[in-house]
Amino acid sequence: MGLFSVTITHMENKPLQSIGTTVIVLNEDEQVLLGKRKDSYKSGCYGTPGGSIDRGEKLMEAAKRELFEETSLVADEIAYVGVVKEWQEDTQSDFIHFVYLCTSWSGTISLNEPNKCEGWQWFDLDRLPSTILPGHLAGIAIMRNKSEVT
Repeated sequence: MGLFSVTITHMENKPLQSIGTTVIVLNEDEQVLLGKRKDSYKSGCYGTPGGSIDRGEKLMEAAKRELFEETSLVADEIAYVGVVKEWQEDTQSDFIHFVYLCTSWSGTISLNEPNKCEGWQWFDLDRLPSTILPGHLAGIAIMRNKSEVT
């Protein structure tokens, strides 16, 4: 089965939808890794590692790449969770997030993009900060609902 990407444009040829990936890193204590954003969309909010998918890149490869680029963690196991469509008011566009879960990794967390993130912290799933990117929070909710069903 082949994968493809689509950018929908309007008459002025500006993108209306962007496609990206986000990775929920969950440790053995049921804590999720979140970074506090700065100088970017929704500065001051927390989010999971992730970003845009490069042209021609496979979804899972993009998730692993973004995780490594932002945190230095190498995903040993990564699983598809679901997809979230988020309207981003600031950009006046939809952002499609392909959500993945990583529960096994190697490496040590580091702050690789200090211009975009203040730092990485572990948060209990039952005590998440009140300011999480809406698309990332929706991905966490999907992950939690799937784990409660199985």
